[in-house]
Amino acid sequence: MQVSDDFLIAELGKRISFFRREKSLTQAQLSDLVEMEESALRRIELGGTNPTFKTLLRLSKGLEVSLKELLDIPMS
Repeated sequence: MQVSDDFLIAELGKRISFFRREKSLTQAQLSDLVEMEESALRRIELGGTNPTFKTLLRLSKGLEVSLKELLDIPMS
């Protein structure tokens, strides 16, 4: 079964949003914490953009989760 890039990007956004809410952070708070524009974080969470590796590293650090955990997207 082949998974589309759009599906993976959307699921990644959902995971970032989940971890952010789990930490009781707003998009504004997380974006400040990781030094990125709030609108960029919003696009990532909505699956509208494919974040760079560097951005993923910053988000995992800001969310206090490992990069592996952040990227652990169920494939089924």
